[in-house]
Amino acid sequence: PAFVARYFAEGVNAASLRHAPSLVFNAKDALQDRWVRRLCQRHVELPRHTVPSSQAFVIAAMAGMGWGLHPLALIKDQLASGALVELVPRQPLNVPLYWQQARAVSALLEGLTRQVVEAAKAQLAHP
Repeated sequence: PAFVARYFAEGVNAASLRHAPSLVFNAKDALQDRWVRRLCQRHVELPRHTVPSSQAFVIAAMAGMGWGLHPLALIKDQLASGALVELVPRQPLNVPLYWQQARAVSALLEGLTRQVVEAAKAQLAHP
């Protein structure tokens, strides 16, 4: 919340995003750029910190190091407590997830696939 008050007191827009540090997982992480492009309808060059750990990514956001897109399952408790806040409420970036498996038939792999699909249905948003 203090980070939002500091960098987004006038709202979340291209000008404020250009100055607010963002968090990225690695050099290939374009989620923040995609979200900003959709929000602002143009590219905005974002200052960024690289944090290549899911847990550290959340901790960095809570410490006020930057803003970033997090899987809801990782931060639902922090959102509920107010430790983290949404920059723009109800503006998620839904990301399709895919499960790949080898073509070779395996009872063990089939069982794992069923478990992954069941967990995904229970925990993830559906389009």
